[in-house]
Amino acid sequence: MDGNKIVLETKRLVMRSYEKMDAESIFKVVSNREIAATTINIPHPYPRETADWWVNHVRDNIDKGTAYQFGLFKKDNPDEYIGNCGLVSISKEHNNGELGYFIDPGYWNKGYGTEACIKVLEFGFKVLGLERIYGKCMAKNFASKRVMEKSGLNDEGIAKNAVLKWGKYEDVCTLGLIRSDWTST
Repeated sequence: MDGNKIVLETKRLVMRSYEKMDAESIFKVVSNREIAATTINIPHPYPRETADWWVNHVRDNIDKGTAYQFGLFKKDNPDEYIGNCGLVSISKEHNNGELGYFIDPGYWNKGYGTEACIKVLEFGFKVLGLERIYGKCMAKNFASKRVMEKSGLNDEGIAKNAVLKWGKYEDVCTLGLIRSDWTST
């Protein structure tokens, strides 16, 4: 499998490996304060040069098999970048992966996150043969938790004061799914 040429499709999305030319589109989306406020690792302000670095980082991770992240583009407008979804880290030792995603706030509450997550779960279980896929979100990010639940992940608990975001400790929810539970749905 050529990691930097992976293309997945859903009803409304083309999910593909990143290319260097995508950096400007990524920057425009992740520069939104709403995204940084609802994610654990995205800073605000987001430096433009970080988008270039990140594309290379994501491509390197695919080559190493340590993460698979995909740009989300609308099928009816393939140049329109609306977010990211993928396995942000993979443990080969434990045969599991962490689900991560962000969606342009202009496309929130339209089902794109759930649609993309369901496809990534299929990719992780069927193509990569993972045993477990899990995701994390700040407890205050009800929408993100709901996306994971609608994608089939089950609530596994809350870690109190797990991250320090903008000078405030935040609780973090973890949700997960194992292969046998995924195949039975």
